[in-house]
Amino acid sequence: MTTTPPTASRAAVPPTLARRSRANRSTLVGRFATRGSAAALLMLAIVAGGLAAVWHPLEVTVVVVGLCVLAAMVLRVEWAVLAYVAVEPFGDYLSALASPSVKLIGAVLFGAWLVRLALDQRPVAVRHPVVVATGFLFVVLLASLTWNPNGSAGMEVASRYLSYMAVLVVLVDTMRNSLPPRRVVTAFVISCTAAAVVGIIAFAQSGGGRAAGPMEDANDFAFYLACALPFAILLWRDSLRWRPVFAVAAAIIMVAILATFSRGAILGVIGMVPVALVMRLVRPRHLVAALGVLALLVGIGFLAVGATVQRSLDEKQHVADANVASRFATWSMAAEMTADHPVLGTGPGGFRTNFVAYQANDSSNPTHYDVVHQMFLDVSAELGLLGLAAFLALLAAGGGGAVRAVRSGPDQHRLLAAATCVSLFGTVGAATFLSEQYYLPIWMLAALGAALDPGGRTGGPRCA
Repeated sequence: MTTTPPTASRAAVPPTLARRSRANRSTLVGRFATRGSAAALLMLAIVAGGLAAVWHPLEVTVVVVGLCVLAAMVLRVEWAVLAYVAVEPFGDYLSALASPSVKLIGAVLFGAWLVRLALDQRPVAVRHPVVVATGFLFVVLLASLTWNPNGSAGMEVASRYLSYMAVLVVLVDTMRNSLPPRRVVTAFVISCTAAAVVGIIAFAQSGGGRAAGPMEDANDFAFYLACALPFAILLWRDSLRWRPVFAVAAAIIMVAILATFSRGAILGVIGMVPVALVMRLVRPRHLVAALGVLALLVGIGFLAVGATVQRSLDEKQHVADANVASRFATWSMAAEMTADHPVLGTGPGGFRTNFVAYQANDSSNPTHYDVVHQMFLDVSAELGLLGLAAFLALLAAGGGGAVRAVRSGPDQHRLLAAATCVSLFGTVGAATFLSEQYYLPIWMLAALGAALDPGGRTGGPRCA
């Protein structure tokens, strides 16, 4: 007769399984504790937010909306690109509200791109001569800054260069991969049109002066508008549903350029005309019609605000000779700086910190100059011939990519590439009289040329 042990009804639990069971229980307890802590913190945040909303509803609303927009931009680099391009023409307005706002948006753009690199497995599409030239310019900039720091002025100018170099790289990669370049130029045209409306209204109410729109300087404002004009014409030609809208946008932009009285920008626009005809962005009949509409708008403007226009013309004529003399003076000083420091220049910000030593000896009341008012001499004076070579290579690579897209690119890219060529030609011509390397248009156009280039090592953008 056999007897069954009292514990025979239960399976013996091995020690290893027992230890795993205890570990699992402790892990579950830890997870519940972690989730409980997170829920408690979230509840506290909600309660605190609710109380703050009761006491300061407007401020809380602004903060919440800002955080939501910030999160969306970080998670979607394409949205960050469009937001950055759209706010650039209004940069001075934003800086007046909060001085670091534009830099913050640029930082968010670069941060969103880094997040994309960390989360997305697709390759980075920056293998292009434009990016290579930008890298060379980056090295020269750091070497020049190290050799000639120039204090706070040097750091300010260097930070502007660095920010736009980063923007160029992000634009090239994003437009070659996931963001159609057409959306970028559409956002830029819409923003510049809105800025042009602001400029025209302010000019009509000013009783004189020049239209500067949301920007502090009328010449810089005109530079943005001149860059946007060929793309407004492109969208007018290439949009069936929105053709009247973009026709009005092009007219508004052109009127605002005239209201700036910027000779450099106006000469740049005039220089665009033959290039636009050669690139077939416009046809002769389009040009004749545009000139007729522009003459009509100018005539209406004289009838509406003739006194303001006449006063502005008189003021411009009064200072014209002084402006020409100051241009020649700054150009001569920049050329002398380049000759004295040919390799690395006087360093970022070097022109404003060294111009006194290069003024005429008989100048009893020296004028303060911040920039040369000539982009290429400005670059050579501060970054030397090495920096100028890298900058010219950057522009040439962007222009070359756009030209190749016109000749052999996909049909849906050719008209956009033609507008890029026209805009680049006109803005470079305008920058012969302005220091515009510190603003977005030049860098955006180079990035567009790289993004549209069918000869790049990586695939071009998905669609135009």
